[in-house]
Amino acid sequence: MPIEIVPLAPERADLFMELFDGEGFADNPGWSGCYCRCYHFDDAGGEWDESAGTANRAASCSLIADGTMRGWLALDDGRPVGWISAARKNSYIAFRDADTPGMSGDDVGMVTCFLVAPSARGQGVARKLLDAALAGFRAEGLSWAEAKPAKNPDSAARNYHGPLKLYLDNGFGIVGEFSERQHLVRLAL
Repeated sequence: MPIEIVPLAPERADLFMELFDGEGFADNPGWSGCYCRCYHFDDAGGEWDESAGTANRAASCSLIADGTMRGWLALDDGRPVGWISAARKNSYIAFRDADTPGMSGDDVGMVTCFLVAPSARGQGVARKLLDAALAGFRAEGLSWAEAKPAKNPDSAARNYHGPLKLYLDNGFGIVGEFSERQHLVRLAL
């Protein structure tokens, strides 16, 4: 059965949690407590702690329920094997003040993270997730898509923003640096 890509919705929160609680971090358990909350986290009162899994899990459940956390899930025969966090740039607390000159966060879709279960890697799951995210951005009428792939990832896990090649193969161009460790790539939609 081919991989099915579906949008995250409150009624699919259990699939999201199944991926994060199960196989998603089988080879990288130290990151399993993130629950993709990092960019939705307001760190004004403290530092982000991905190891606070219980709090992050509960917060992510709330973010999914109210529609704040957005993205797409990859399903293999109904079993979750992949995830992409992708939404309007200004819906992420971490990027609200990060508008690019001449562009509004209202007009930009941001891809922040990928998670592909070890058993599903090398099968085009990330590409299918990115295709779904870009189609979703276009359907919302957004003008741009951005991402921040690592410059020199030292492991597969460090490519969690998506490999640079994946973006370049999909028409993104490098437009600058997001940080000293990350490119900023952009695609006109």
